[in-house]
Amino acid sequence: MASFERIVDEGVLIGLSAVRMAVKNHIIVGALREHRDFADADYPAAARCELVRLATQNEEDAERVGRQRKVLGRQRSAFEITDDDRLHVRQLALRRRVHLKLAGALRAVAADDEQVADLLERARTDASEEIGAALAARLVEQVVDRREPDYAQRRAERVRALVSTDLAALMSNRRAGLDSGR
Repeated sequence: MASFERIVDEGVLIGLSAVRMAVKNHIIVGALREHRDFADADYPAAARCELVRLATQNEEDAERVGRQRKVLGRQRSAFEITDDDRLHVRQLALRRRVHLKLAGALRAVAADDEQVADLLERARTDASEEIGAALAARLVEQVVDRREPDYAQRRAERVRALVSTDLAALMSNRRAGLDSGR
């Protein structure tokens, strides 16, 4: 069996990965839906919030496992407890310690500005790469080959779509900018 420290270290890595993914998704939604900048000042708070949420979840899990251990320990007299029961009680004690240590480690990361900044930078990089890949895939789908037999016919459709969608959005954004005094 792995050492206690290794179990906690691996738990921290898994937890940080989950938090980074949640923050990455928050950045993507902010960029695409709300047109927010990748450098938005709210993202460190979002990262800390996710870290604290995960730490709280581990503290709650530690309490639950502790209760399970007590119930299992009280179910039978010392003479009736099997070796499997003893092993299970020890495993529950270990799980409780791991959850508590993991919660403390996650709270320590949340309190460390440098670690939050590092986590946030990796989340931004992941978000940028994911958005870039999605845009590249979309552009590849829209490639037009002049040699296609229906090129001329579909050209008119493409121009109409450009005017009605893209140019209309640009004009709307321009008007909004003029109205707000930009």
